[in-house]
Amino acid sequence: MPADNQGAHRDSGRGFLFLRLSNFYLWYFAFVGAYAPFFALYLSNRGFEPFQIAMLMAVGPVARIFVPNFWAWLADRYRARGRIQRALALSTPFIFAGVLLRPGYAGMFAVMVIWSALWSGVLPLAEAGTMSVLRARMGIYGRIRLWGSIGFIVVVVAGGYLFDLVGIDILEIVILVLLSVTAASVFALPRDRSDPAGPAAGSLGSVLLNPGVAGLIGGFFLMAVAHAPYNTFYSIYLVDAGYSTTTVGWLWALGVIAEIALFLWLPHMMRRWRLGQILVACFCFAIARFLMIGWGLNSLAILAVAQLMHAMTFGAFHAAGVAATHKVFRGDLQSRGQALYSSLGYGAGGAIGTVAAGYAWQSLGGAMTFTLSAVIATIALLIVGKGLPKLQ
Repeated sequence: MPADNQGAHRDSGRGFLFLRLSNFYLWYFAFVGAYAPFFALYLSNRGFEPFQIAMLMAVGPVARIFVPNFWAWLADRYRARGRIQRALALSTPFIFAGVLLRPGYAGMFAVMVIWSALWSGVLPLAEAGTMSVLRARMGIYGRIRLWGSIGFIVVVVAGGYLFDLVGIDILEIVILVLLSVTAASVFALPRDRSDPAGPAAGSLGSVLLNPGVAGLIGGFFLMAVAHAPYNTFYSIYLVDAGYSTTTVGWLWALGVIAEIALFLWLPHMMRRWRLGQILVACFCFAIARFLMIGWGLNSLAILAVAQLMHAMTFGAFHAAGVAATHKVFRGDLQSRGQALYSSLGYGAGGAIGTVAAGYAWQSLGGAMTFTLSAVIATIALLIVGKGLPKLQ
C-alpha cells in the first residue's frame, strides 16, 4: 500500500475510533443530564421526605465504593473488560424499569440498590479502556470527553423546558430511554485486543501505601463530600427559592458549557501546569463556588458566576484525576485504579457526603450546608497540598 494511502487509512481509523468513543460519552452524560439535576426533584414530587431523598440518592455513591472494584477485578483477571461492560450496560434499563411501578420508599430503595450495583461499573471500565487506547494523551481525551458535556447540556436544557411543560413525572421515561441508548453505544466501543500496556507498578497495596497516592485519593474523597449537597439539593434549593425548572436547567447547562471550554483548552493547561498545580487550583475554586451558592441565592448573576466555576471544580478536576490515576496505576492495575478512583473518591465521598447533606439540610438549611462544603474543600486543599508533590 502506498505511503499516502497508508496515512489516509490510519487517519480514517483514528477518526472512526474517535467517533466510537465520543458516542459513548455523549449518551452516558446525556443520561447524567437527566438524572443528576432532576431525579431529586422527581423524588420530592413523589412525596419522599428530604432524608429519604438523601438516602435514595446516596445508593449510587455507596455502590461505587465497593462494586466497581469487583467488576474491575474480573475485567483485569480474565481480560474481559469489554464483555463485562456490555453485560452491565445492557441489564441496567431493565432494572430501572422497576421505577415505572411507582414503588414506595422500600421498593424504590431496592430498585436503586440493584440498578446502582450494575450501573456503577460502566464508566470506570470505559475510562480504563479509553485511557488504554489513548495512552493518557489528555488532549485527545478532552476532545472526546467534551461530547459528554454536550450531551449533558442538551438534555438538561431540554429537560428544564419539558418538565415545566408536562411535569417532572415524565423523567422516569426519559431516563429509561437514555439508559437504553447508552447501552447500545457501549456495544460500539473498541473491543479488547491486547494486554494492558506495560507491567504493573507493584501490587495494588504497595501503590496505595505511597503517601502521594493516599493524599490524592483523600482529595478525591473530600471533593466528592463537598459536592454532595450540590449534586443532591441544588435544584431543590433553587426551586424552593422561586426559580423555574427552566432556569434551573440553564444554570446546570451554564456550568457544563464552561466545562466544554475547559476541555478544549485542556491540552494547553496540561502542558503549562503540573497535575498537582491543577488539582490545588480546583480546590480553591470549589471553596469560592460553594460560598457563592450558599450566600448568593437571591442573585442570579452570582449563581451564574458560581456555575462557570464548574469548569474547574469538575471538568479540570476530573481530567487531572483520571490522568493522575492512570499515571500511578499502570499495567494490570489500570482497571482497578480507575475503579478505585471512582469508588474511594466519588463512591465513598459521595455516599457519606449525601447522607450528611440530608441531615445538614434539615437541621441547618441550605446556606450553612453549602458553607460546610466550602470548609471541607479547604481541608482537602491542605491534605492534597502536602501529598501531591510526592507524585511529581
